[in-house]
Amino acid sequence: MSTAKLFYSLKEAENRTADLYSLISLNSSLKYPELSPLFESLEEDEKLHAKQIDMMHQIFAETEDSFVSDPDADRLIDDFLHFIEDFKKYFLQNFEKMNTGDILSLALGIENNLVEKHRQFFVQATDPGIKKLFENLTFGDRGHIQKLQDFELK
Repeated sequence: MSTAKLFYSLKEAENRTADLYSLISLNSSLKYPELSPLFESLEEDEKLHAKQIDMMHQIFAETEDSFVSDPDADRLIDDFLHFIEDFKKYFLQNFEKMNTGDILSLALGIENNLVEKHRQFFVQATDPGIKKLFENLTFGDRGHIQKLQDFELK
């Protein structure tokens, strides 16, 4: 996979996650209005992650980092994109039967998956700048997990 394609795919994964959170926020606004602001916040954070990936692409363009040539990178991103699409379909098909706990569990699954993917890229990266950006993405995802867990406890 080319460098440009890899970073485009990473950015796409973050944007699709943001779109899913927007969909959850919109659909929840009438049935579970307390969830809507939480998912709006998560959506904005995912959009910020996409911007961070743009920055990463600029940094990477100046390095010789080799994690892009790893065939697992393609698979990891493709798996996550399919994962998000499956969650979106599941949400749309089952929203009427879901309660707030179900929705929060869905989001926790997404964020745990993101933490794992970002961690794997962090381990594979050798460039310190790219490692730092993946570390920041992981930190943000862990913050999302905490937000979701705190909301669940309310």
